[in-house]
Amino acid sequence: MSASRKNIMLGTAGHVDHGKTALVKLLTGCDTDRLAAEKKRGLTIELGFAPCRMTDERIVGIVDVPGHVDFIRNMVAGAHGVDVVILVVAADDGVMPQTREHLDILTLMGAGAGLIALTKIDLVDAELRALVADEVRQFVAGTFLANAPLCGISNVTGEGFDEFFSALNGIVDECEPRTNYQPFRMWIERAFSVRGYGAVASGIPTSGAVAVGDRLTVVSGGQAVRVRGLEVYGQSAEMGRAGECVALNLADADPEILQRPAVLAGEDIFSPVSMVEAELALLGHMPRGIKDYAEVHVHVGTAETMAHVALLAGEDLAPGGRAMVQLRLAEPLCIAAGDRFVIRYPMAGRLTTIGGGRILDTSNVRLRRKRPWTLAALTARAAAIDDPVAWCEVNLRVGGAVLSADELARRAQMSADAVESALAALKAGGAAVEAPGGGYVHRDVVGDCVGCIVAALREFHQANPARVGIDANELREQVGADAPVFDLATEKLLADGAATRRGAVLGLADLAPKISDEDRQLCDKIEAALLAAQLAAPSPAELADALGASLDRVEEMIRALVDRQAAVRLDRKVVLHAEAIASARQVVLELFGKATGFSTMEFRDALGVSRKYAVPLLDYFDSIKLTVRSGNRRTPGAEAKRLTQPSDG
Repeated sequence: MSASRKNIMLGTAGHVDHGKTALVKLLTGCDTDRLAAEKKRGLTIELGFAPCRMTDERIVGIVDVPGHVDFIRNMVAGAHGVDVVILVVAADDGVMPQTREHLDILTLMGAGAGLIALTKIDLVDAELRALVADEVRQFVAGTFLANAPLCGISNVTGEGFDEFFSALNGIVDECEPRTNYQPFRMWIERAFSVRGYGAVASGIPTSGAVAVGDRLTVVSGGQAVRVRGLEVYGQSAEMGRAGECVALNLADADPEILQRPAVLAGEDIFSPVSMVEAELALLGHMPRGIKDYAEVHVHVGTAETMAHVALLAGEDLAPGGRAMVQLRLAEPLCIAAGDRFVIRYPMAGRLTTIGGGRILDTSNVRLRRKRPWTLAALTARAAAIDDPVAWCEVNLRVGGAVLSADELARRAQMSADAVESALAALKAGGAAVEAPGGGYVHRDVVGDCVGCIVAALREFHQANPARVGIDANELREQVGADAPVFDLATEKLLADGAATRRGAVLGLADLAPKISDEDRQLCDKIEAALLAAQLAAPSPAELADALGASLDRVEEMIRALVDRQAAVRLDRKVVLHAEAIASARQVVLELFGKATGFSTMEFRDALGVSRKYAVPLLDYFDSIKLTVRSGNRRTPGAEAKRLTQPSDG
């Protein structure tokens, strides 16, 4: 059956008693009013689903929504899955209040294709039929149905059916099958138990696909379930896709939690959230707008809850206006980026649909208002949300760090396959940079880090003109960058010739040390004193006394020597010349040549110095991985093994 299905969903819309359910029955042969209350009252209360066979034998789904104002919440629950709209208007009644509200809701929910069925033409003459058709045309002007086919049809006599069905086929042919880069997720429309089978949950998957044997999570309850079997449009199938009416027979499921607004999801990347960011649009024909933090009814998926609308830029939003907002929900819901929503608000004594939009992020963090970077980030997300490569890039950039493919999938709420494909495209275009230790970072993140490093180095050089640069670890802490991003940024600076590196010291290439003759003479005297003393060097204070200089000046010159790698500072009081360090390193290697390890006392005796110098030397050698401390002994570190490894030659 799957080969003959096209995963798009048709949906009826229109005022109560305009013939939606009768039209669906004419199209499909199915009576979607299944409840006793619906049959008794002669109106649709709950959503009804049916398969509709097109001319080429492909099956598409159709959802029949209630038209009565009392059941708008159910209508919205069905509208979230509709791709092609059949707007139903009765020829003997014309455009009515729910006709307008349904069209508003479908527009806000992102519907972009459809046609108009002018029903009950058997009850009116040709003149009235033409007048109502003109009224409908004026009504849909400026909407996504402005150029849609308008077909007269009688659900009783069948008059006009062929023309209507032909027009419907044309619209369906032009509508692309639903594609989505998110994993499987389905808002549960209804759930029930079947004797001998157990729990069954049905709905229209928002994204992804589900197959027999898959393991899912009931997100709101955290319960793990298994798909024992599934049906699509009432027929057994091996797989169900986004845009199809799917019923899942679930093993290990508690029917109590399989109720609206629960969500079934296929991967562990969705979770209930109470605060989401969105672009909100208010309908232009509303009598008034809303103020910041207005309390509204939010409809998303099959859920309805109260929420406060926090405007992120202004103090109010006028009819016809658009704004970035944060919806602060009264209860957590499994909302995902890309979800469409509708808000309703009391007007003229009743709840009225006033606006809606699209979810852009699910931060679950209370955002502060009037932050340009927040608005810019949401604007970028709005522009990218329908393009998986652009969406992946936005989420990679906003992270500001190296992310694994799995971490990126969770952040972007994308399937693993979609992330892999998007990353391949981003790497080919240079937007995604692969980090040496694994993972990916956006080139703009590396570029921003480069700018921060250059700024920090310039500030350092201005304050310390005699210094070659600053220790890389100290610089990274100042910049506040993750280590992999910092390393990529410094490597770029070095490759471009903009920076220099001496050991662990980084500096700007265009800012060579500037030192006065007096300071240079003092620096030379300090270096000579350290060289002469070798492993028993005087402390900075002793050098200051011996050379008749202030301790601050001596400390500054010592830092300059360390930057140039002429000296190594072991602790606050011990500074040794680089030659002394090299001779001590040679002693370490000789000791390792005699035994697998040595004690501090053995090292001290081999050097012929006191613990004052031996202990900080060993600590330094630990830090550069020449030695590894094991209790009171030192064993060879990676650097010692490298130096003692025989060459290939």
